[in-house]
Amino acid sequence: MKIAVVGLDFPLGKRALADERLEKLKSIFHVQKVTEIQIEFTDDSGIQDADGILCESKSKLDLIIRDLEIIENRLAGGECDKELFTRCKEALEKETILNEVPFNDSHRQALCGINLVTLKPIMFVEQEKAPSIPEMMRLAHANCQAITFFTVNDKELRAWSLKKGLSVYEAAGLIHSDLQRGFIKAEITGYEDLIKAGGMNQAKGKGVVKVEGKDYLVRDGDLIQIRFNV
Repeated sequence: MKIAVVGLDFPLGKRALADERLEKLKSIFHVQKVTEIQIEFTDDSGIQDADGILCESKSKLDLIIRDLEIIENRLAGGECDKELFTRCKEALEKETILNEVPFNDSHRQALCGINLVTLKPIMFVEQEKAPSIPEMMRLAHANCQAITFFTVNDKELRAWSLKKGLSVYEAAGLIHSDLQRGFIKAEITGYEDLIKAGGMNQAKGKGVVKVEGKDYLVRDGDLIQIRFNV
């Protein structure tokens, strides 16, 4: 995941997303290696490719002006959906960012093709009242509609970032293309159920380990084990 930082004093580069659940899972599985989610923070030069934006509240107008110039140029050129782009222009002139405008799916898809930055998830922060860096990272990750799931084997416990609303089949592809290609089923254990049970064997004994097909929608905190054909 990549997040652009605008107008904030925030350390750039790749940073691990702290998650206290990893420590509790490590104590259950006794693995040597623990891999956290990595988030790359860039300055505003990387804003077009960013999944989301972390922005100082006073810099909101800068983002709006950037999009307004694009919209006005498209309208002047005439090669656009005039009704849709006029709606965007009117919203931006009222200092409303585009991700707060209720577009339908087809309109949103059309707008995504021209890299409007205020259509991206934006988390506004006041520098003077900003939470800690770990907390801002957690909030920015969640603001991008991302959840966390976990995988574990005898060598590694790992946290993965996944867009909310995606299936376990899509999660399998994120882990490795072979898992998605040969997907048979997934064993799903909720984090809270696992902690309460005290371990995988106990969780299975309590019946909280579920076997799901490829359409299962992953939930935050799920521990996932993919069964697949080689």
